[in-house]
Amino acid sequence: MYRELQPLRQALSTELRANLPPAGPGIEPEHLLQTYLDRLTLYVGCDVADQTFSLCAVDAAGEELGHLMDVPNRPVGFERAWDWLDNLRGHHQLRITLLAMETSGIYYWAWWDFLAGCANLARVLFNPRTTEHMTEVLSKRVRNELVDAYALAEQVRLGGTPEATLIEDADLLSARLCSRAARDLAGHINERKNQLRSLLRAYNPALAHVFPGAKFHHPAVYALLQHYVLPEEFVAAGRQAVAAILTAHCRSAFGQQEADQLVALCRHTLTHPIGPEVIHYRVQQLTADILTAQKHKKQLLKTGYRLIEDRPETQLLRTVTGAGISNTLALVSETGGSQRFPDGQHVASFLGLTTSKHISGTTLFRSKHITKQGSPNGRYAAVNIAFHLSLRVPKYQAMYQRIKGRKPPRKGHRIALVAVARDFVTNVLYDMWRSQRPFFIEVEDYRAYRQSHPRADD
Repeated sequence: MYRELQPLRQALSTELRANLPPAGPGIEPEHLLQTYLDRLTLYVGCDVADQTFSLCAVDAAGEELGHLMDVPNRPVGFERAWDWLDNLRGHHQLRITLLAMETSGIYYWAWWDFLAGCANLARVLFNPRTTEHMTEVLSKRVRNELVDAYALAEQVRLGGTPEATLIEDADLLSARLCSRAARDLAGHINERKNQLRSLLRAYNPALAHVFPGAKFHHPAVYALLQHYVLPEEFVAAGRQAVAAILTAHCRSAFGQQEADQLVALCRHTLTHPIGPEVIHYRVQQLTADILTAQKHKKQLLKTGYRLIEDRPETQLLRTVTGAGISNTLALVSETGGSQRFPDGQHVASFLGLTTSKHISGTTLFRSKHITKQGSPNGRYAAVNIAFHLSLRVPKYQAMYQRIKGRKPPRKGHRIALVAVARDFVTNVLYDMWRSQRPFFIEVEDYRAYRQSHPRADD
């Protein structure tokens, strides 16, 4: 039973018990009462878009009682929709309204808040991916607003799909916003870095040879690019001038050796016939954009982490190998702690790290792909932590190598990391949060700790 529906059904069941007819042979009174409660409930699905939303109402038998299309997604539309629902409920002599909608961005917020003050109504939120699955079950090949609203009504009527729970903690929601904004900036930074690398590979490939990989985006290299970009500029400046700029912006990463190598390679690099002003302007624009975005990202991470740093989940997660500020902020703010979940499998499912299942008759079909439902931000952080675990934790090193060896190289790497992330979230992270215990690199250390600190259910 859905959380918000429980008090409404309890109040109605108290009223019905006094007037409930006697149960017949073989019929349990409690089962009869639940049937009456179902029959007195109006099940409504609501598909919310940017400017409008649509409603579809069914009864306990699944028969459609009516629908309302293209309602304005603003206060005047809210009043119109509620009057329609109230009249529909009264016309069919129903007592409770159970309304379901999707977590579609921010479009549902105002309508959701309006419904909080309505009488005899319970609200339920679903993940949009479950609506897609329900339309497949209903054999709806063409999806529109009315089809999605009907699928939501059927979901909430059948009651078989887990509900999404809104978090009302202001600090946690603010931290989540900071984490997602920082992740968006990280994507923007990577895009600009790739553009900068491609540009310089075309007009001065010597830079990519001397500064491979992450070294290419070192602050000392960016400072060097403010003075020289094209090969002839490095040759004209000389080794000492290049070395002076590098050593002025780093302690020991680069020095005279990189300057000598760079100038020597530039002497043999062909120059493309293009105006240097255009190249200089584009390089300076990209480097300034990267540095500015990095500054904003750092500030967002600091602001978000400050909001959750005193939480026990944060302090425990920081003891995990690879759980830096960014990954910790994402996992804690997206999951909201362990109290919401009955076990670790539900946490992994919430992050979209588990495979989907489909039951047909007595046969259970398991998909080979993870569901990817829930927050991409939290899932990315879990997989990022899994990468560090696969490098430093013996248990996960063995798991990573075993799974990767059964697949093609690039595909095997991704599959193995997801498997490590799923095992970590299910068996380690949830136990850390529930039992308030630290992280252990060695399995023997964990076993010794468990012997000295037994759980209540052990």
